[in-house]
Amino acid sequence: MRKYLAVLLLLATGGMAFATSYNEIPFIPMSPESLGSGGSEISDARGWDALFTNPAGFSRDPSAFTLSSSTAWVYARPDQLVNLVGQMASGASSSSALINFMNNQVTAGGIGAGASWGIGYVGGGLGLGAALVLDSVLNGPSLLGVAGDPRTGNGNGLTATLGFIGGLAIPFDVAGFKVHAGGDVRPMIRVHTLLTNSVAVSMLNALANGNDVLATLGTAPALYGVGIGIDLGAIAELGWFTVGLTIRDLGGTQFRYNTAQFDVVENTLSSSLQFPTTGSLASDQWVIPMDIGIGTTFHPDLGTLANVVDPSVSVEMRNLVGALAGQTSPWTVLHIGLETRLFSFFTLRTGLNQGYLTAGAGVKFLVFDLNFAVFTRELGVHVGDKPLSGMTIDSSIRW
Repeated sequence: MRKYLAVLLLLATGGMAFATSYNEIPFIPMSPESLGSGGSEISDARGWDALFTNPAGFSRDPSAFTLSSSTAWVYARPDQLVNLVGQMASGASSSSALINFMNNQVTAGGIGAGASWGIGYVGGGLGLGAALVLDSVLNGPSLLGVAGDPRTGNGNGLTATLGFIGGLAIPFDVAGFKVHAGGDVRPMIRVHTLLTNSVAVSMLNALANGNDVLATLGTAPALYGVGIGIDLGAIAELGWFTVGLTIRDLGGTQFRYNTAQFDVVENTLSSSLQFPTTGSLASDQWVIPMDIGIGTTFHPDLGTLANVVDPSVSVEMRNLVGALAGQTSPWTVLHIGLETRLFSFFTLRTGLNQGYLTAGAGVKFLVFDLNFAVFTRELGVHVGDKPLSGMTIDSSIRW
């Protein structure tokens, strides 16, 4: 028996030794409400954002049904992008100006875009939602060296994820204070297209010349499969303070992928809403890393004055696993946010996201929410390694 166990252990460890593991991106929209205030979201989660941040927020007031949340974002330096759009609108821009712009973005941190749409209900301890999230980032040492392939360390490629969230939270009293504890399960269907250097260059050339960008993806390798994430969280309400803890993607969420050419996956999905049966099993492991975060929010009760001005300040640390393992610097896990509501319908936001300033604003009218933010994220180990800047806007219908 010992001999058999030794053989099984050897086979298991041998398989692990030969399999390479790559990080997948988390399942989360680029929320302007969060990013505008420095990415802080753990200790004051509630409503729609609790589905992607902290399931403990499912039992916090007020309840909210989101009929539609539509978000779009672009990864590029906002000032340079606005300048390019202005030139194009005036007719002064040319293909060379667009190429120079793309080269600046690619070498500075990355260029890309994304979008999401979702529906959900959060309240009374229940959190239910579904969302489709698309995201793409390309970067490299030069425009000719660009790629969107985690295997080369350049960007994440093109990722499309359909996810469903279902969870519960329970409030209870501890020493006179209210504590919320919750968890959720998150099954996901994902197609991850790896944009090798040749495909990425073809895409950017098509963009610069006004051709069909998606037509260049046909021969790109695509991974497709499913993964199930588990999230846990807690929030303690201590008067003017709240303290939060989250564990996102408990133990790491692994996707079981098959692989085929992008055009095979696209044609099969469009014709039968099914994945191809002819693909081969991916030999590498693709995992969303576990993310442990803690934070606190200071939200003073200003009484009737809160109808005019209602400020709150949050300080949080995320990716504590990476920080403790020495995989990232302390600055890149720090998030500080200031949010001020004015007259109960207008909101201003600013913050410090991984060492970079962010800003945003929002307006609420009846059941309509509109929010916008400019931000920078750090994709490298230290601040300044791979700063990825961008803009994001969200329009929602909720009550």
